[in-house]
Amino acid sequence: MNQNDKVKELSQRLSEGVQQTFQSGRFKQYLKAVSAFHQYSARNVVLIFLQKPSATYVAGFETWKKLGRYVRRGEKGLSIFAPVKVSEKIDKPVMDDNGKPVLDEDGNPKTEAVSEVRIRFHPAAVFDVSQTEGKPLPALCDELQGAVPDFQKIFTAVQNISPYKISFEQMPDDEKGYCSHSEQKIAIRSGMSDAQIVKTLLHEYAHAVLHNGVKKSREQKEIEAESAAFIVSNFLGIDTSGYSFDYVSSWSYGMNPKQLSNILDNIQDSANSIISRIQGEMKTLEKAQERPPQKLPQRLSEALKKSEKQNSEKEMIPNGKVIAQ
Repeated sequence: MNQNDKVKELSQRLSEGVQQTFQSGRFKQYLKAVSAFHQYSARNVVLIFLQKPSATYVAGFETWKKLGRYVRRGEKGLSIFAPVKVSEKIDKPVMDDNGKPVLDEDGNPKTEAVSEVRIRFHPAAVFDVSQTEGKPLPALCDELQGAVPDFQKIFTAVQNISPYKISFEQMPDDEKGYCSHSEQKIAIRSGMSDAQIVKTLLHEYAHAVLHNGVKKSREQKEIEAESAAFIVSNFLGIDTSGYSFDYVSSWSYGMNPKQLSNILDNIQDSANSIISRIQGEMKTLEKAQERPPQKLPQRLSEALKKSEKQNSEKEMIPNGKVIAQ
């Protein structure tokens, strides 16, 4: 099977895997759990951060109970402003059919008491998942495990062809890496398995070469990067389906099926290009390893010959100008 056919096959496998994930009970449990966590206002996000910068999943006492988790004894809640609907009685002018005020016997506008629901805010306490214990939360994207035989060769090849510098950093467990176009940098979380490092490296490399200055939605960029990482990883013999199916599913949930299909189809050319570049660099590295090391006298001799040749060429150039090579 040639490279193009293999890439098409892997793209189809990814598409089928995503559909299977959508239909799985595990994915439905995950969505149910995620829906329990509110989208907090900017003001509350700042309040949470100031009290606990490491907070990730935050919810109230009762919500944690519904999820099978309980706040540990002695834990201090994080204070936020919670919205509450309050019914208030107000006097409202009575209008006629033409929208004009109705007057009483004394010529004053008539009013009637009506109830209106208004939003008020009051202090409330929430707790981060790190302050609770109990049933584990339903999760997607279980971290890949296992060694990769050609790990160093693959990593070095990507490092050599990457437009950005690559480094390892300490990061939270739920963050595997990132690509910063402004800093021209790819960062990978240290301490992960070979398989997860390679998959994450390829994901961030795809961001670097596909999305610099490109205006696309966050969802499309993440789907493209992970799809490319899946295809390239599996082409190189590293099965990332256990992670990639979940990842693409989470970012494409609710997306038009045709739109997702188009993204997966269009990413094949990019994946092909990345594979060719990596394989080409890996072959270069293999040839360099096969070449016997030169002995010091031989290296000195060649350096001397090169220097003499350059001096001779300079003497032949009029006015002593050096022509760029």
